[in-house]
Amino acid sequence: RRQAKQGPPRARLQTHMVHLRLTVAALLLGTTAAHRALLASRFTSTVSVRSGHALSMAVESSRAEASVEYWAQKWRVVRHEVDLQGVERVEAAAADPSWECVKSTVLVPRSPDNPGIGIALVEAGSQGDVGLVLVEGTAPGSNAESLPAGALQCGDVISAVGEPGKVKVSTDGLVYDRLVEVLTGLDPAAGGVELEVKRLRKRPSVKLTVKFPESEGKADAEVRLFAGANLRQTMLANGVDLNDPLARRFDAGIGTGDCGGEGCCCTCAVDVLNGQDLLSEQKTQERQIMKEFPRWRLACKAFVAELEEDAEMVVRATPRGFDGFYGAEECDINGKPLKRPNQAS
Repeated sequence: RRQAKQGPPRARLQTHMVHLRLTVAALLLGTTAAHRALLASRFTSTVSVRSGHALSMAVESSRAEASVEYWAQKWRVVRHEVDLQGVERVEAAAADPSWECVKSTVLVPRSPDNPGIGIALVEAGSQGDVGLVLVEGTAPGSNAESLPAGALQCGDVISAVGEPGKVKVSTDGLVYDRLVEVLTGLDPAAGGVELEVKRLRKRPSVKLTVKFPESEGKADAEVRLFAGANLRQTMLANGVDLNDPLARRFDAGIGTGDCGGEGCCCTCAVDVLNGQDLLSEQKTQERQIMKEFPRWRLACKAFVAELEEDAEMVVRATPRGFDGFYGAEECDINGKPLKRPNQAS
């Protein structure tokens, strides 16, 4: 039984919210409200699914994380182009880079005498035959409730299902009715239901503080970095200029100038005050260029290493420009410093 409830005109116009009450025998023990809300992307290949409630993306309270509406904002459904075999792939993915998707396999026990699964599902959004269905919880006393703590959590996506020992069927991007059809079509006598579960997890990140030469009169800049990010590209994308006018060309052996991120000049050099261990190791060419400055890195050749937890890094952009770097004699015609009385190792 489906009942469409209309809200205020403005709410209907903005979110096209429809409340659905669905009861599925042998799958859900009880009923659950399924919220549909869709904000279509300007690209037809991507379906962005959001809840109709105005929740702040910055809210990280346990209560917010326990709600389907909260998690609906963190997911998006991507419709990929048809491949050479004529197959179109649809998948649920993280809506922004601060989250990552992790997978696990869960076995829910079943039997002919007790065939119910007991997972409460919510359709957070749909467009045609593509949808985003989230786990809301497990029904009290059900087979799913007997799983180890944390095996299924609010906001999870069931991306594939199957009987134990058999090939799983992809359910990624299915609408609610189609997912229920697949689940209820599995044989209770098979001994259980294997679920491939996707879960969003906050990605560890580096809080990068960038300091600028005193003569520029600029406040410190802050940039958020994730594992694998290139230092130069991320800083430039966030409006942090890297342009040392005295950078000496390593490839030409004379003169200054920007090499365009090829690692042949020091235009993008940064002085890493702390957090060196958060970056990839230097390769031979960068090591040769920076042999006189152990703390310096070419931002174009530095990548954020794998992270296990949040961390902080502080760098100086255009390090030659800081007060006290040069002595009375500044540099030769090639831009090479002649005297560096205050440069620490």
